[in-house]
Formats: sequence, C-alpha cells, structure tokens
Amino acid sequence: MKNAILFLLIISSFYASAQNCNAPISNDEVQIQYKKLNTQPTDQLKLNYLNTWVRGRCLLSEHAFQLASVFYDDGIRLQFAYAVYPNIFDKQNYYTLFDAFNSLSYAFRFYDFVNGNIIEYQAPPPPAPVKLFPELNYPSPIGYKGLVGCNLPMSDNDFNILVIPIVDQQGDMNRMNAASQFMLSNCISIAQMMMLSTLIQLDLNRMKFLKQNLTKSYDIQNYNFAEQVFSTQVYKNDWNAYGDATVKSLLPPLVPVAPVCVVTDSEMNSIISSIKNLSFSSTKISTAKQIIQGKKCFTVSQMKSIVNLMDFEGDKLEVAKFGYDYTIDPQNYYQMTDVFDFENSSFNLLEFLKGKK
Repeated sequence: MKNAILFLLIISSFYASAQNCNAPISNDEVQIQYKKLNTQPTDQLKLNYLNTWVRGRCLLSEHAFQLASVFYDDGIRLQFAYAVYPNIFDKQNYYTLFDAFNSLSYAFRFYDFVNGNIIEYQAPPPPAPVKLFPELNYPSPIGYKGLVGCNLPMSDNDFNILVIPIVDQQGDMNRMNAASQFMLSNCISIAQMMMLSTLIQLDLNRMKFLKQNLTKSYDIQNYNFAEQVFSTQVYKNDWNAYGDATVKSLLPPLVPVAPVCVVTDSEMNSIISSIKNLSFSSTKISTAKQIIQGKKCFTVSQMKSIVNLMDFEGDKLEVAKFGYDYTIDPQNYYQMTDVFDFENSSFNLLEFLKGKK
C-alpha cells in the first residue's frame, strides 16, 4: 500500500498549504491523551473524545498517526483523519497518516480529500454527548419525603462535571476510594450514587461501596432502585435485605417493645463450649437445635456463633434455617450470609428468608 501512495505523491502537483498554527503540542500531552483513549470502550466514544480535544490544538503528523491507530474501524479512522488534517503542524508530512489505514481504499479517500478531489465534503456531525453511565431506571429525588442522609443533592449538571476525576481513576479500589471521598464532601441522590457504583467493575466491590455510603445519600428510602446495578439475583437480594434493615434501624419504632427474653453472655459461652466439645457433626446439629428451641431468645449475632460451630456448609445452612424462628431480631437475619463460604448457600438462605416475609 505504501508504494501505491508514494506513487500518488510523485504524480501529484499538490503541496501542503501554509501552516495555520504556530506550534504543536508536546509529546507528553499526546501520550496522556493516547492512554485515556485506550480506556474508551468503543470507536465512536474515542472519536467523540478526540474531535472535542483536538479543537484549537496543533499536532505533528506522527502524533496524528499514533492517535489514529487507536481505532479498529477504518471508516471511523477516516473521519478522524478528516477532522485532524487542518490541525497538522507539519502538513508536508501529512502522508504519514496513510499508513494508519488497513484498507487501501480508505487511504485513497483521505488522499483525495487532501488534494481537493472531493467536490462536496460533508463535515462530520458534532460529537454526540458521551454517556458515562448505563441506561437504568434512576429514581428522582424531586418531591422525596422519606429519610434523608444529607441536605439537598447537587444538580445532575454539577454531578456530571465533578465526577470526571473519578472516571479517570484506574481500577476498582481507586474508584471506590475516590467515589467515597466524593460522597463525604457532597450531598448526592440515590440515582447519582448508582451512577458512581457503575464505574466499579466487580459486583462485590459495588456492594461494598453502596453499603458503606447508603446512609450518606439524600433519598435513602429509594435504595431498592440500586438493585439494578448488580448482575446476579444473589447480590440484588443481599442489597435489598441490607437496605430494608438499614431503613428499619433509622426509623423510630411505632411501639417500643423490649425483648421478651435474652440469652446472656455467660449462657452463650456455656452453649458454645457444649457444642464445640461434641465429636460428630450429626450430634452437633441435633444438640444445637435442642438448645435453640429451648432458649428461643437469640440475637442474630449469637445465632451466627452457633452456626459457625457446624463442620460442613450444608450443616450450617440447616441450622441457620432452623434458628430463624428463634431470634429476637429476625430483620437482621440477612447478616447470617456472612457465615457461608459459598455464594450458593447465601442465595439459598436469602430465598428461604423471602418465604418468611
């Protein structure tokens, strides 16, 4: 392809017009933008970003070639070449861009454009707004009357501007830390917190971020909308259980009710010692059930201590389900998922709890 292009250059009587800029931008700045471009997921987003960034800047042809190489599609690459050509500082070297194309036909089109052989050139449309966040059913804080974790949330326009430094962070941990710090300094809605969470890749890390910051958001009782950011039902159920418990803990009780009975610390120590000293898993299960049924007054935290004494995952699940009816704070029973090693066991328990409501 390069030989064909050189032949066209030899027979062409066209030479680049005078430069219309004073000095090209530095190599360091180009490399920064090149790294940012490689984080964009699609060619169209890369083109939108570049068309905005290149305005008013002069580039060396070698830098234009490097930026053109980030595209997968020659058609998009050609649109970038059209847009960047007026901003090339060393136009005498514009042919460097020909080597960016995979197809000879696209290189010819750019050649014709440079040499004025296109009768009417349609300039590419202005870049479409870049969508940073997925299309979800985001709740509106307007008219919200429930529990609030901060004063009025910031406007969406301010949010979309101020969130850019978080978008630029690399890796889940950096984005989680930056987003959490952002929430300490600003009042944001559940919708905006959902958007922040979508910048975090792993469901597990999204869950940690949302749980850490739910009570800092404005419209706390819109928490259930945030289940949309999770890819599996296990996480959706876990999140809704957490949000439900959090809201109940913040709302004043309608009628304060003291626990009917309690299991003291000394009694718990005796129970744990009795079960721990048993040798067989079946005996541990039967003894645990007897004790649970006899006392009837365990907190979820105490029940977790008993369940953790079981030897096998299936035994833990069996005792955990049995103990639900004998706890004094069943609204916190979702916390029992912490004792399991496998996600399937957590899902099984959460499904069981749904049937108890």
